[in-house]
Amino acid sequence: MICKFFKKRTKKGQNYFYCDLQKKKVHYKECMVCKLKEYKVPKRKLLFENNFKKHNLTKATEIPLKVKKEVWERDEHKCIFCHIEVPLEYANSHYIKRSQLGLGIPKNIMTNCDKCHKDFEETIKRNEMKEKAKKYFQSKYENWNEKELVYKKWGN
Repeated sequence: MICKFFKKRTKKGQNYFYCDLQKKKVHYKECMVCKLKEYKVPKRKLLFENNFKKHNLTKATEIPLKVKKEVWERDEHKCIFCHIEVPLEYANSHYIKRSQLGLGIPKNIMTNCDKCHKDFEETIKRNEMKEKAKKYFQSKYENWNEKELVYKKWGN
C-alpha cells in the first residue's frame, strides 16, 4: 500500500515523486520511512460481496485481519528480511503462494516491506529469500512443516 499523500508528477518531461503533506519533492525511500503517512482506504465494497458465499478455497487462502495482527505482532512490526518497520497492512505475504494453494494461517504468512515482497514474489532472489523465511518460521514454530501450509480439498 502507498501513502495517500505520495504522488507521481511530471515537470518538463521529467517524472518525480511529490508529497502533498510535506509540499515537496521526495524520494520513494523517504516516503517508506515517513512517520506521518496515511494509507488509502477503499471507497467501496463489491456490490455482490454480501450476496454470495465465498468458495472454501477462497476462505482458506485469504488472510483475515486477526491473522494479520497476529503475524505483525510476531514479526515485531518489521519486515522479516530487511527489518524495516512497517504498518499492519504489510503482514500479507504468503510463504507458499496463494496461487499454489497456500493457506492464510500464521505459519504461512510473513511481514514484508514492498521491496522485499516484490523480490520474494518476482525475482531470482526468491529461492534465497524462501530459505531464509523457512529458517525464520522454524525458529518461531516448533514442528513447522511446509506440507501443512497447503489447502487440501479433502482434508488429507
